[in-house]
Amino acid sequence: MALDPFLLILLLLIGASSFVVFLFLPSITEILNPRDRGPRKILKKPLQKMLRHELESATYQKPDSVNDAIASKNLQDFLKEIGVKFHAIGNNTVRILGDVVFPPDFQVWNNIVVEGSLTVGDHCVFHGSVKAKGNATIGNRVVLNGNLISKGNVDIKDEAVIGGLVHSEGSVTLGEKVFVGLSVVADGDVELYENSEVKKNILTQGVIRVLKYPKLDLSSALDNIG
Repeated sequence: MALDPFLLILLLLIGASSFVVFLFLPSITEILNPRDRGPRKILKKPLQKMLRHELESATYQKPDSVNDAIASKNLQDFLKEIGVKFHAIGNNTVRILGDVVFPPDFQVWNNIVVEGSLTVGDHCVFHGSVKAKGNATIGNRVVLNGNLISKGNVDIKDEAVIGGLVHSEGSVTLGEKVFVGLSVVADGDVELYENSEVKKNILTQGVIRVLKYPKLDLSSALDNIG
């Protein structure tokens, strides 16, 4: 018995469609309900947030109980103890007449202007800006909310946070995991590790050297080779 041509074509179409669906069923299933959703954007914490989380024990805002007069007196008492001359400029700036070394864990509420070289110990917190006529050495995990300006070289150790600008008439060296909130400007060279972050630009009349991390302990490396 001969089939109706229309029915035959319909059966052929159904058969072909079934074959196609069967053949591409895994692909269709993967498209509708993918097991591997492909490349996804990995949300990374900015270095700034990571460092601030690590340094959350540091005080970023002046407590209500600490007024400008008390904050200034604390700094002045320290300078008197170490025998360094100074004088106040306005309500929130202190000019230091010579070299100064701040011990670890020291906290400064004022802006300071240093007529000589500046050395800041580890874990110090500066709530203002700092200007030095000599070299400036900033210790590990120091927090400086303002700008850092120096007429000499600037050496910033590991995991320090500089909220503003770093400006040096010499060279600038940044350790590992250093964060600079604005730009780095130097008349000399700029050297930094690749896991440090400068939020804006690096402007220099010298060269920029980007170092790998972690730091290589040369003596240990030579021992391993030997």
